[in-house]
Amino acid sequence: MGKFDNLNDSQLPDILRRIRNLETASPLNSAAIGRGGLTVYDGGVIDIENGGLIVNGTATVHGVLNADGTISFTGPVTISGPLTISGTTEITGDTTVTGTLTNNGPTNLNGATKTTGTLSVEGVTTLKNDLNVTTGGKVKVGSAMTLDPGVSSGALVFSNGAQVFTDATTIQVYKGGSVVQMDNSSAKLQATGGYVNVDSSGVNLNGPLRNSGGSTITGETANVYMDASGNIKRIV
Repeated sequence: MGKFDNLNDSQLPDILRRIRNLETASPLNSAAIGRGGLTVYDGGVIDIENGGLIVNGTATVHGVLNADGTISFTGPVTISGPLTISGTTEITGDTTVTGTLTNNGPTNLNGATKTTGTLSVEGVTTLKNDLNVTTGGKVKVGSAMTLDPGVSSGALVFSNGAQVFTDATTIQVYKGGSVVQMDNSSAKLQATGGYVNVDSSGVNLNGPLRNSGGSTITGETANVYMDASGNIKRIV
């Protein structure tokens, strides 16, 4: 039996309908990409306008990632390579540095700074305010001189045993058995064997007077007298 074409039953309208559907379709809306992935090559660009990009897995960039806007991180951030920051950086949370921190430029610390480890300053240091050493701390200048608040009421102690210190009423320079002592109204020079005390009453000597130079004078009447209290008087 032969085949007859029915001119009233043409497939052309259906073909046109299907072409129209393809022309107006949005095949990438709600699209899913499987294991084959999506490759953009030869200078192609994925442009997101007024939308967003959500990555629930891992985003890997083997080239350069340029961001011209605000970057917000809410979770941990790990950077294993060099990090260069050329603009202003503000850190409002706690920061821990476990490696070496090198700063080649000026540093401004406007808040309280706490250092629990050893601090080494190898350059010139300028203080424009007080230096407070508390909790029994000492100030050491080299190996020969120490400011020690634990000696008397505070002392400058030298490695040879000499001290400059103060107590409740006096300031003293001490070395071995020799002392220079001053208070509000007197000054005393003291060594083993005697002392010289100067106050408003005069000069008081305690101990023998010696002429160690060996020079003498003859033919003169004595004109100096010392009483039992060590007071020196001129004989007239």
